[in-house]
Amino acid sequence: MEKNENEILPEEQTAPDIKASTQPEDVAQAAPAKVEKTQLSRLRRFWRASLAWLAVVAIAFTAGVLTFNFLRYQPQLNELAQAYRTTTDLQNQVISLTGQLNTATDRLAVLEDVQTHLELLQVLSDVNNARLALLDKDVTAAKAALENTSKRLEDLAPRLSAADTSLTASLRQRLGLILSGMDSDVETAKVDLELLAGNLLDIEAALFGK
Repeated sequence: MEKNENEILPEEQTAPDIKASTQPEDVAQAAPAKVEKTQLSRLRRFWRASLAWLAVVAIAFTAGVLTFNFLRYQPQLNELAQAYRTTTDLQNQVISLTGQLNTATDRLAVLEDVQTHLELLQVLSDVNNARLALLDKDVTAAKAALENTSKRLEDLAPRLSAADTSLTASLRQRLGLILSGMDSDVETAKVDLELLAGNLLDIEAALFGK
């Protein structure tokens, strides 16, 4: 029995020694892991700081580029804006002047119509004065009344053609026949002057009767 107890005793005494010898190995394994984690943490902080600085540099560079371009092209933009305003003002002036021109053109057309009407009435007055002179057998006075009538009809022809082209062309021919035959045949001249006056009244009604 004593022998058995003595044999067991060394086993019990050696057990703590085995347990104690394993603890330094665990500490040795944990130490490199802790160092590795510390290094990773430092590396991450370094990259984060680097990225932050890069972001700051990028923002500063972009701001500088934008500022440079703004200062460089701002005068040109101002010139373009001024040119646009000038163009707009000119367009407005053109529109205004066009309106005034249209108004003036309309008024001019009215004035031309009035002038044409007056000249036509003057021709009609010449013809009627010649008719009155022939009623008194005064051929000389009749010819004097028609002295400028042919020229007036020539000037009026382009404007009177709007009413009747063929009739307008025949007015001067009829007047020439009246003047050439007045000395030899007063009665025929009277009839022809009456027809001429009728033609002039028809043209007046066609152009200015509305």
